[in-house]
Amino acid sequence: MVEPGLTHRFPMLRRAIEHQVVQGRFDESLRLVEELFSLAPDDAGLSKLKARFAADLVKRAVQAQKIEAASRIVELFESKVPAAHLGDQERQALKRAKEDLVSL
Repeated sequence: MVEPGLTHRFPMLRRAIEHQVVQGRFDESLRLVEELFSLAPDDAGLSKLKARFAADLVKRAVQAQKIEAASRIVELFESKVPAAHLGDQERQALKRAKEDLVSL
């Protein structure tokens, strides 16, 4: 069963994070990122969406030279989202994002 309000909460948080990231405010977005990753921990489908979003955020943070923020996004994702929920596509996207981070 889907948590009440989840269908609105997830996209709202995602939009708020996107807004901050576009402005280069990665550090300020981390609180919202943590909240987004904490939503519906038992929902495998949502975990896959979170993984794709996390990979995108990490890549964008690396491009903006926000290495600490990128590292923190990876830490938050790994601590809040069960790896068992992820498929090969999500694992590969995260792996590539982490490789980008490590290559700096």
